[in-house]
Amino acid sequence: MAPLTMQELDDLSIAMMERMGKELLPALTRANRLGGLEELLSALGMSDLLDAESGQSPLEVGKIIVLGGSQVPVDKLRKTAEANGFDPDRFEFHTKYKRLQHFDFGKIRGTMGYVAIFAGPMPHKTPGAAEASSFIARVENNPNDYPVLFRLGKPGELKITKNSFKAGLERLKGLIG
Repeated sequence: MAPLTMQELDDLSIAMMERMGKELLPALTRANRLGGLEELLSALGMSDLLDAESGQSPLEVGKIIVLGGSQVPVDKLRKTAEANGFDPDRFEFHTKYKRLQHFDFGKIRGTMGYVAIFAGPMPHKTPGAAEASSFIARVENNPNDYPVLFRLGKPGELKITKNSFKAGLERLKGLIG
């Protein structure tokens, strides 16, 4: 793209300011979840707005929610997480398929409490799925409203196994850097 003229930059600035109120919080939330908040503020010349640097990305320390029916006991999943360098206390497990029929998935939307969702098999119609065909579809259709989603299992088949969970951990490590 060619550099913009001063008039085009002025027009862009005005258009951005008109949308800023609606778009700013979702952009900050996503950058915060993915560990890019400092970089975003630096690019805007506003890095002085952050307090002292913690040195760790939210992806390194934030909570991870695991949703989906699993035959693998939670204690084994916790041990797998620990064996792969994760603090097992970072994980919140909801792995009983029947209980997920009544789990309010809407509570995950917009929350800063979670940095990642590990998804396995779950009922399609659930509270908090709103207009989407499933919770996973809702997350994929609204990525700025939710933590990063990791589908566990093979392509086209959601399944929480020790191996699929480990693969999800590896993908999360890849995002951390």
